[in-house]
Amino acid sequence: MSRLRLPLVPRSLRLAGVLAVAATILYFSVFTPPGSGVIQTGPLGVLPYSTWLHGLAYAGLAVTLAYALQDSAWRDRTVLAVVFLIAVGYGGSIELLQSTLDARTADFGDLLVNAVGAAVAAVCWRVLTRWVRFYRVRQVEDVEMPL
Repeated sequence: MSRLRLPLVPRSLRLAGVLAVAATILYFSVFTPPGSGVIQTGPLGVLPYSTWLHGLAYAGLAVTLAYALQDSAWRDRTVLAVVFLIAVGYGGSIELLQSTLDARTADFGDLLVNAVGAAVAAVCWRVLTRWVRFYRVRQVEDVEMPL
């Protein structure tokens, strides 16, 4: 059975992706996003919209971290543990930051949802890597284009 082939871009780009996701989470955690409070429930009407956003945000952070560390020398379990701990630690630090802001509040429930989102993403990443073969993307060199 052949594996799905996915590109592994240079590490600097992968780390830039992690920083972009982390910065986006920080921005929307510190500043109240437009439309806050308008939507009350998320998909299927089961959980509040904010719970879905927390879970998806930290799942996204975990996936970008796992992708950034895909070619590390660490064992898979070590990478997943590091990914989970970094994502949860980042979520905890943002909750502490929110406790100092007048317009925001820290919530242990948010931290728990962040951890669940990161854990689910880490497990899904582990399953995905069993079915995928990553290949390195070659750097594009300066090539003269004919006019």
